[in-house]
Amino acid sequence: MKRAGPILPLLALMTLAACSGSPLKGGKRIAENVYWRLNQLGEGEEPAGDSDSVFVRVRVARPAASPGSLYSTERWFGMGPGLGTTFLFRRLCQGDSATVLLPATQVPWAALGASVPQPAADTGWVQLELSLREIRTPEESRARAKAALMARTQADEERIIRGFLGKDTIPWKEAMGVWYRLDSLAGRGPRVQSGELVTLAYTASFLDNGQVFDEQGGAEGGLTFRLGDPDQVIKGLEVAAHLLPAAGGSGTFILPSELAFGPKGSSSGIVPPWTPVLYRVTVVARDAVPPA
Repeated sequence: MKRAGPILPLLALMTLAACSGSPLKGGKRIAENVYWRLNQLGEGEEPAGDSDSVFVRVRVARPAASPGSLYSTERWFGMGPGLGTTFLFRRLCQGDSATVLLPATQVPWAALGASVPQPAADTGWVQLELSLREIRTPEESRARAKAALMARTQADEERIIRGFLGKDTIPWKEAMGVWYRLDSLAGRGPRVQSGELVTLAYTASFLDNGQVFDEQGGAEGGLTFRLGDPDQVIKGLEVAAHLLPAAGGSGTFILPSELAFGPKGSSSGIVPPWTPVLYRVTVVARDAVPPA
């Protein structure tokens, strides 16, 4: 949090309020100790709704100090009940700018992405300069997010893998193009061999956000295929099967897109291009496989 000059004394604000009816010149009282002034009218006709997202420039300063000298940000915020910034943005349409004057103790610092000032700075008033640049509906947000995923590149994939491996304190082994960890207390005997029928139960999720997109197992018993036969499963699952003990082996596998759904993603569109995935895999014991 950047520091600025001394806080405008409360007495001075009270004196100004007595003369003008509001401590914020040209402003009006919208809540207890909260004053609002619209500075510029934009092209938007409707304020953001509770389910919308807003892109806002926020500059916070003490009265009479340079805008943003306490804190400045420009980013997307959610709208809706329970969100600390909603009361600041609900009166703005797209393109509008406004000034809000209120005590520092009433500023939603955390919701703005800022650190709470030290107690000594909490006793005064602060002025927020707000500029609402864009409003997006939930449908527009989802469409843009989908378009960004579909435009993913190899560099994005490499960044995701590095980030995932970098935040993990337990090392991963690497073999045949995948990173893996085998459960030490699960499974026994030799590994699955090419040409053998194998049944795998698994949960597949995205490496970057943990969202599950596919599961096999449970009442169905898992996915059965002959290891090595072409076009049965993605290459990464074949590698996992080769690395696991044939009788109940289990482990976790990071599959790069090269061994998963490739640079174009899945044909269904569920998995975007250049997407690394995480598979939790168990070899289903032979006697647990339901009869064909």
